[in-house]
Amino acid sequence: MLVDILASLFAGLGMFFIGVKLIGAHLKQMTGRRFRMLVMKGTAHPAAAALLGSLAGAITQSTNAVAFIMMNLATAGLIEARRAMPVVGWANVGTSALVMVATLDIHLFVLYLLGLVGMAYYFNIDKSTRYRHIAGALLGISVLFLGLEFIKNGAAPLKSMAEVRDFLALSGQSYVLLFLIGAVLTLLAQSSATVSVVAVAMTSVGLFTMDQTLMVIYGAGLGSAASLWLLTANLRGTPKQLALYQGLYKLVGVAAMLLLFALENGLDIPLIKALIQWLSNDISVQAAWVYLLFQLVSTLLLGIAGERATRLVERLSPPTQEETLARPQFIYEQALDDPDTALDLVRSEQQRQLGHLPDYLDEVREEGIHATPRPVLHGALISVNREIATFITELLDRNRDRDDLNRVIRAQARNSLLSDLLDSLNDYTDALRSLTPGSPLHERAARLSEALHLMLVTLAEAQASGESTDLDLLLGLTGDKAELMERLRAAPPAHESSGGHAMAARLAEQAVFFHATVLFERLVWLVRRYGLQLRPDLNATPESRP
Repeated sequence: MLVDILASLFAGLGMFFIGVKLIGAHLKQMTGRRFRMLVMKGTAHPAAAALLGSLAGAITQSTNAVAFIMMNLATAGLIEARRAMPVVGWANVGTSALVMVATLDIHLFVLYLLGLVGMAYYFNIDKSTRYRHIAGALLGISVLFLGLEFIKNGAAPLKSMAEVRDFLALSGQSYVLLFLIGAVLTLLAQSSATVSVVAVAMTSVGLFTMDQTLMVIYGAGLGSAASLWLLTANLRGTPKQLALYQGLYKLVGVAAMLLLFALENGLDIPLIKALIQWLSNDISVQAAWVYLLFQLVSTLLLGIAGERATRLVERLSPPTQEETLARPQFIYEQALDDPDTALDLVRSEQQRQLGHLPDYLDEVREEGIHATPRPVLHGALISVNREIATFITELLDRNRDRDDLNRVIRAQARNSLLSDLLDSLNDYTDALRSLTPGSPLHERAARLSEALHLMLVTLAEAQASGESTDLDLLLGLTGDKAELMERLRAAPPAHESSGGHAMAARLAEQAVFFHATVLFERLVWLVRRYGLQLRPDLNATPESRP
């Protein structure tokens, strides 16, 4: 008897979890990019953010999934963290849709739906590009609710067993135990809605009392906060702000609902239980209302806190240096409607990047300041460069004026050169770090770095000023260096030892130095090409790559 009951419960849980995963996976595929674009445009108004958040929570049935989508958009600079926070908060309300639907008697509907989905799979509709995600989501819904039927049918006989009654009586006296069970199960399932649905199913067959169900649901709220905290433990800056906001949302809600529970049970004040009894006579529906009220209370309290809650999470996790560098400071979408303004903004953004080029050499120069770690600097500047490239492409698509097109094409050419400069500078610095400090080759490379630093500074000044004298100076500095480089490579370094290991190390270092000189020549050529792009009357001058 007990073995059959446990097998039914275990199978039901398995089907339920499979259903949750199928629904989330297929619905996210159906709405991923479209939803992201909708979020970017629709979060300006609080009501729109509430609707989007609720919709996202209902679709994904995972506040963690919605939180990570918002984190990605905020990290990319496509949406401000402050505008993303209400979406994350209302996603919790959206997850209550599954809990409410789980209370309905849809047994026959699920059986017919499962039959229809089976026919769809038999006729290979699941392989259709257009309908495969719909078929997968419907299969998930069918399996999920069929799993709930197994759970209900398996749990019903448990209430007649003496051992189970004794355990429930003991746990009923220890609300802390039930609270912790809800938290731990949510950590494992990664969804408070999932655990709450199972608790509602147990309540519907009389296995849990209402007080016990409340404790499991509130514990699930805490477990959801802990789950997201663990998943984002390595994050910093703006993405962490959204994780902190979700954690604050759950903690505030749990604290408020536990307080209301204590007041209602200890002082006999009609609160949550009285309200849900007024809303419905069905105990399973009452349990589902508890979950929804939990989310609404959390949303209301954080809405009242408003700016203070936002400032708190921003203070706990301020934007990182990399985030600040990785976000464009001048270009924005609305500027695309005015080509002249847009091109001026592109030039300002490129000027900002040029100003950071000499920073690449800080770690290989004696006078380097080391303000920003090079990997951080490189990742941030590459990200901005891609944003500029996308902006310029959009500008090309929107404009047909010949003069504007010529300017846009020159801006595009400069941006392409900037991208090559960033990558080549990163490679050059990596190569120099492999040289032995104090060795003759290292000293020669240091002289090259100083010369390159001067060229990069001059390039930034030439674009900033637009003066022909600065451009002339830049072009003079970046003249043909082929003969100089050949002499530099040909001059042998001083020999300290003729041993086998020393010889091998010296040959390896010479190979690194040779690679660095090749990169140096490429960088000089790129700087010169960029300089020529700054002087319209020299743009047509043919230059061959060394």
